Amino acid sequence: MHLRSVVFSFACGTILLSTPTFALTTQAPGHVSDAEATRLLREVYGEKVTLQGDWPAVSTGNDTEESAPTSRTVCADSGAQSPGPRRIAVCTSFADAGHAQSGEVDLFLLLDPRGAQTQARIGAKERGITSGGWGTPGKVDFFEIGPGRAAFALTSGYANMGWATESISLHHAESDRFVHMLTVSTHLSNTGACDPDEDRTCRKRSISLDCALRTDKNRYHHGFYDLVVSVTGERGGKKVARSIPIPFASGVYRAPTEALRRDGCDEGF
Repeated sequence: MHLRSVVFSFACGTILLSTPTFALTTQAPGHVSDAEATRLLREVYGEKVTLQGDWPAVSTGNDTEESAPTSRTVCADSGAQSPGPRRIAVCTSFADAGHAQSGEVDLFLLLDPRGAQTQARIGAKERGITSGGWGTPGKVDFFEIGPGRAAFALTSGYANMGWATESISLHHAESDRFVHMLTVSTHLSNTGACDPDEDRTCRKRSISLDCALRTDKNRYHHGFYDLVVSVTGERGGKKVARSIPIPFASGVYRAPTEALRRDGCDEGF
């Protein structure tokens, strides 16, 4: 509590009074324990959820034999020690899936109990994001997009007829919903289509590029860093090394689609 001075002026002089004022404070972030995280995920799936290792997935009546999920695992977890919201990704795999069938990733933002809330709760969730191949999701990591801001980074890949591509997508939530921030390709190659060392025509068409997504902490707007795609590799037998900036503006990342297609890994096949 602080004292605020109030001045009253009268004809005979001035009276100085002190009245109490109260500084506004925010409640310190808490934690979402392992027990609370497990409880919330069990309520979502109705299964024997564990934070370590796989657990059997329960098929619903809508699942066909070919598409029924067989197992799930927590594939990304910000941990019980992180203050405030806890971020958890659950990966679902499908047994005996074909080459083109993806796995699935579910994202959760778990809120710590504060104020009138006595238990942790789910603040935001996004279900059924397709990723990976052969019925298995790709890798899930965390990607820093600003001070104290971490997005889920989902990696996925695909190969066909000697060509291979990989991509990364960023998904972020702070309160009640997830936002798909960006998707860019991170690898493109056709090294399996022909042998550039033996075929001159193949050498002219050869592509082997890596496009690494990173933050540019020197550029910062409204709590978010700008991003950069660093392109390295070879195209047509010539070395490639360039950077493509992805600025954050008006609340979204403005990916330069044409530059990524022309100079990066978003060419596709």
